[in-house]
Amino acid sequence: MNESEITAYVERSQSLIDQAPQMDEENTKVKLTQPLIDLLGWDMFSSEVELEYPMQIGRGNTRADYALLIETAPVVFIEAKGCDSTLTDADRSQLTSYMRQKGVDWGLLTTGSQFEIFRRRKDSSRPDEVSLAQFSIAELKDNWHVLELLSKELVKTGEADTIAHRIEARQHAVETLQQQKESLAERVTQLVIAEIDDSLAQEIEPKSKEYIDSLIHTLANGDEADLPVVENGGEIVTTSDDVVSDTSSTVETEYIVHLSANGDRVWSCSKENQSDAMAETVDLLIQEYDLIDQLESFPYVPGSKNAILNSEPTHPTGEPMRQTKGLSDDYYLYVALNQKSKKRYLTKFSELCGLTAEFDGGW
Repeated sequence: MNESEITAYVERSQSLIDQAPQMDEENTKVKLTQPLIDLLGWDMFSSEVELEYPMQIGRGNTRADYALLIETAPVVFIEAKGCDSTLTDADRSQLTSYMRQKGVDWGLLTTGSQFEIFRRRKDSSRPDEVSLAQFSIAELKDNWHVLELLSKELVKTGEADTIAHRIEARQHAVETLQQQKESLAERVTQLVIAEIDDSLAQEIEPKSKEYIDSLIHTLANGDEADLPVVENGGEIVTTSDDVVSDTSSTVETEYIVHLSANGDRVWSCSKENQSDAMAETVDLLIQEYDLIDQLESFPYVPGSKNAILNSEPTHPTGEPMRQTKGLSDDYYLYVALNQKSKKRYLTKFSELCGLTAEFDGGW
C-alpha cells in the first residue's frame, strides 16, 4: 500500500464515523474493519481470511471475529467492536485469551475509531501477550508503521517480529533515560571530569543533561519505518497526545510539584528540571514547615552511605556530594537520584510536614 491509499482509508473512515458515530458492530465490521484488512494486504475473499474463527477455551466454544491465516494457520486475530462502544479490559482479555489459546503472535482490537495492537512476546519462560500500541483513527497515519506490522507481507516474512523487537527496545531505552536522566547526567559528568579537571564540573553538568536529552530525542524520534513517536509505560501515543512529556521537546518540559493540606492546595512550583523542582520544594519545607526538626536524624542518611540532606556538601564518609543544590540556611540537598527516588523523598518529606505532594508535567 502507498501513502495515498492510507490517506484515502483514513478520510473515508472518518467521514463514515462522523455520519454515524453510533455505528453498531456489524456495520463497523463491513464498513471499517474489512477495508482495513484489505489495506493490510490480506484478501478478504480468499482462504487467508476466515470470519468467526472457531476455537475451544476451557469447556466452552467461542469464535474470533477474524483470523488471518498463512498456510491454514492463524497468525493474526482481530476483534472488532462497534463505533458506539469503547475498548475495555474485558475486550483486551478476550483477544489475548484467543491469542494464547492458539499461540497466535499478533492481535488487533478495534472499534473502527480506536485501535490497539497486541504482540505475543516469547522472550521469557512463559509467553505473554502485551499491548504494543494504542491510537485513534485521527492518529492512524502517524502510527501506520506500527499497524503495518499486521500486514501480510511483514507477518509472512517474519520482519514484523524484528521491527517489533526494535520498537520495544527503543521504548525501554527512552523510558529508562527519562526516569534516570539526572543520575545518568551526573555519571556522564563524573566520567568527563575524571579525565580533565574537577573544577569544570559546573560547566560540564548542564551539557551532560543536554546530551541525555538529545539521546532521548534521537531514540524516540528515530526511523519512522520502525519506531512509534513516543512511548508511555508500554503504551504508544503520538506527539499530539499530551499523555507524557513530549519527547521531541524534552528540554522544555516543566516539572511541577504541588503541595496540599487537608485537600487544599497551598503551594506549587514549576521548574525546567527535576533537581531544581526538588530543591525548591525541600527549601520551602525547611523554611515554612520545619522539615529539619521533623527528620528522625540529621544529617538525613536514609541508607548506609549517602546523605540526602546535610549542613555541608559531603556524605557521612567525608566524600563530597558530587551533585548538590544549595538551600537556605546553608543546607545542602543531594540530587544525584533517579526520578523515582526524587518523588519518593519529596513525598516522604511532605508527609513529615503534614502535607501531600502531587506531581505533574514531566514527572
